[in-house]
Amino acid sequence: MRKYIHISIWEENDKKSFINIPVLPESLPTSVAGKAETIDIVGAGERVVFGGEKLDRFKMETFFPAHYDSSYVVESEGDYKTPSQNLQKLRAWIDLEAPLRLYSKEGGLNRSVVITNLDYDVERAGSLGDIFYTLDIMNYKPPHYRRVALKKTSGSGGIKTTAKKPTAPKASKLPATYTVKKGDYLGKVALAFYGKANYIKVYNANKKAIDAANKKAKARDKYTIHPGQKLTIPK
Repeated sequence: MRKYIHISIWEENDKKSFINIPVLPESLPTSVAGKAETIDIVGAGERVVFGGEKLDRFKMETFFPAHYDSSYVVESEGDYKTPSQNLQKLRAWIDLEAPLRLYSKEGGLNRSVVITNLDYDVERAGSLGDIFYTLDIMNYKPPHYRRVALKKTSGSGGIKTTAKKPTAPKASKLPATYTVKKGDYLGKVALAFYGKANYIKVYNANKKAIDAANKKAKARDKYTIHPGQKLTIPK
């Protein structure tokens, strides 16, 4: 009996937001960098110095098949998601400022990671509907900060403060209306309002308008949104 290796990725802060990799990559190349670095000193030439620890990097290259085929798809048919659903999730994770979990019980893989880059092709010749993608993945280690005591100074100088990063509207302010801007996609919009890539919730609330716009534009991806569209953001 054939034994499969399963690979999953999920948000560490929300295990319900996950992807089961349907088609395993042929390999998972790993890059391990040493602490040695080369610097160029003016008048002296190149010198080697030893810096801090470097993080391991992985590259995952595979594809999301348009049609379920048990001969190479490792997850069960009932759990299978469409290529566009998985792609929306990956694109949202690129903007997610939080770690993910890369896990494979059979493969002995259990790491906290971030996705640093996503490249993909939609419908290569002879593979209609398939989405081929390459993920650049890096080990994640939380930063450590030291407390620094600041003394007040006399005069008009004082201590400068940086502007606070905008936060998503509170749930009490939802539902809301959002106008789509260039470069937006459903996962990105959901992330801004909910703090997680719950794009299906936004799609379902605007299904009629999104489907009509995509039919008119002949969009291949049913979750495509267009600049100028007004979306209702539900609670």
